[in-house]
Amino acid sequence: MEEALARNFSVWDKSMVQLRPSFSLEDIYGKGIIYNPKLYDTDYSHFSQDLVSLEVLTGREFCVMGETPIICHAATAAPETISLLEAGGVNVPPIRYIYSNDDEYKRLLDNLKKQNKKLIFQYPHPSKDISKEISWIEPELHAYLCDKRNIPKLVPEGHFPKRRTISLEQILNEKPELPFVLKTGDGRATSGGFGVLLVNDKKQLQKVDDTFGDLSQLIIEEFIEYDQNISVHYVADQYGEIHFLGMSEQIVSNEGNFRGSWISTDIEDKFAEIVSVGYKVMENIAKKGYVGFAGFDVLIKGDQFYFIDLNVRFNASTCGLLLMEDIQNKLGKDVVRLCNFEWTNDFNGLIRVLKKYVSNQQIIPLSLLNSNQFQQGKLVEKAIGLVAGHSIDEVESILSEMSSEGLIVKE
Repeated sequence: MEEALARNFSVWDKSMVQLRPSFSLEDIYGKGIIYNPKLYDTDYSHFSQDLVSLEVLTGREFCVMGETPIICHAATAAPETISLLEAGGVNVPPIRYIYSNDDEYKRLLDNLKKQNKKLIFQYPHPSKDISKEISWIEPELHAYLCDKRNIPKLVPEGHFPKRRTISLEQILNEKPELPFVLKTGDGRATSGGFGVLLVNDKKQLQKVDDTFGDLSQLIIEEFIEYDQNISVHYVADQYGEIHFLGMSEQIVSNEGNFRGSWISTDIEDKFAEIVSVGYKVMENIAKKGYVGFAGFDVLIKGDQFYFIDLNVRFNASTCGLLLMEDIQNKLGKDVVRLCNFEWTNDFNGLIRVLKKYVSNQQIIPLSLLNSNQFQQGKLVEKAIGLVAGHSIDEVESILSEMSSEGLIVKE
């Protein structure tokens, strides 16, 4: 069946519309690097317990690589997946370094080191396991910029919540006023709301253990009852120039986990000061020697705003922002929502359903993962895509139709 589906795609003409990013990785870093979006296995607990959701991310940036090689899980690079991405206008990088499990991944890194390759790491890797010689960006710098404890050193005074570093034991003894936000303070990167806990009840603290992080170095942060939750996005290129990419309005679950975003490059005047402060933050980051992408999470309350997290890496919305100009000019769509999808039937069915929406230019697929390649029994299939329309109502109507066919937005 899979071979037949692949043959079907081989005669399916590629999209007449080719979507290209406003900046490719080669524009930012130059030639001769490899992009590595993989999270190291010792940090899984800081992101998600769902390995499939983590591995589908390794294909998410195909669309902005240009000619830059990428490391990705084999389950994101099946022939039928590549054909679907190309039909959606995505330029898939021709060189893909593929692994199927963590052991293969580590052997791959070792082989690339022996070839004197340089990698752009999406996430810092432990220095005790991975040689710093393979990293294009100094690992110590990357770790510093991903450390939540350093936010006050990078964000101008008055634009971040009140916070302090404290142990869990101290918290239990002091009983701080509720609610408050608890964050990991051990320096490891987190994403998607993991490593962050909104504490409304002291009983929640009884469930905090060392899977959350180093319990001697936690961050207590003032809870902001916000009106709006946005992110502003930037890139610093190899020449030291900083470019504002746009903003995203985050969709967050009741538990505080990231569930997608509305993205835009057309910024209303009311956000101008936030964009300006964000530019200053990016300047501070670039001055330390960083080259690459970043997105800053901002809570807005009345006329005040607070930078609550600095994600110094590709963000979930980065690809959409980089493709936005072509989506507007070539597809004529101005409203775009980044979505994470789940599909409980077979992978071939997922391909068939997505093909219809790709043909209608209603979705730009970014990454799909065939869970059959995992030796863990039946798993949910995953997909990431940009749903595009002329209005919010149209996008929501498309999502409703997708849901009726079994393609569910992860909420």
